[in-house]
Amino acid sequence: MTHEEKIQWMATWCAKKGLRLVLEGECGFGRQCVGVEIDGHYPEYQWDFDKETCEYKSGGIGFTPPNAYHKSPVVAVLGRDEPAESQLYDWLKWFDDNGYELETGDVPLEKDDFKRQIQLIMCEHKYARMVKTKKETTT
Repeated sequence: MTHEEKIQWMATWCAKKGLRLVLEGECGFGRQCVGVEIDGHYPEYQWDFDKETCEYKSGGIGFTPPNAYHKSPVVAVLGRDEPAESQLYDWLKWFDDNGYELETGDVPLEKDDFKRQIQLIMCEHKYARMVKTKKETTT
């Protein structure tokens, strides 16, 4: 598959999943990256962080590319151009081959007005994450 075919496949896959392909994005403090986003945010592939153990209690996947953004578990690859885009393609293909879908939802708003305002400003009142779809079993 040519690089242009990979880009086309990623754009089509994103459109079907309700995502947008980002080939000139930024993560953290201005680090160049490529990834997928919804509402201006990269979806997570791990979630439900336990502040006491400093570990994620839910989510997690069996594959991340070598240059996956490492400061938070989001679907973004550090770098630009063909090397980063090829890693992103491999990742999205892995999601596709393993039955992952985008899940979105609302997070309850804080009761404290100041905390609620911060939550809204930081767009932390919604979530977007990649989840494995459950296959129905027949008996």
